Amino acid sequence: MSLDRAGTSDGAPRTLVLIRHAKTEQSGPAEQGDHGRRLLPRGVGDAEAAGRWLVDLGLVPDLVLCSTSMRTRQTWEHMTTESEELALAEVWHDQRIYNAWPEVLLRVLAEVPAEVRTVAVVGHAPGVPGLVAELADADLSEQSAVSRFELGFPTMTCAVLETESTWDGIPVESARLVLVHTPRRRD
Repeated sequence: MSLDRAGTSDGAPRTLVLIRHAKTEQSGPAEQGDHGRRLLPRGVGDAEAAGRWLVDLGLVPDLVLCSTSMRTRQTWEHMTTESEELALAEVWHDQRIYNAWPEVLLRVLAEVPAEVRTVAVVGHAPGVPGLVAELADADLSEQSAVSRFELGFPTMTCAVLETESTWDGIPVESARLVLVHTPRRRD
């Protein structure tokens, strides 16, 4: 099959890892406001656990799309602390991801080159869980992942979706929700 710009399959599956940032302080520095909120120690530990979880699953993204907020930047930074593989992933910081709704996240994803097979998006609620809900086809998805998603999407939750579509046009309810997990630090 050939790649076309309508988001149809080119025959190669793609993996999308949607990540909600880790636990943060309630407010950021006065001059930075919400955009400057930093991770709490629990958030740092949870992000490190999430990085280990991704590596253990062999889910090393080719590209990371990350909000420009301090909390999302720190989340990805701490996810990479124990993995050279994750640390080497290309990262695009994009202001549009900051508190974005699903349709905005889809527009950002549409700019990903077709040859990229695994993308991680580090963002915020309600956009990240909203995108999971929008893309996942309940009939194609792992029932355990659907059940876990229905319980909520707290900080540091990761959802793994598989799609046959290209990044420039993933149809609604066309992806397979494979995993939903909320890694927590080991105490």
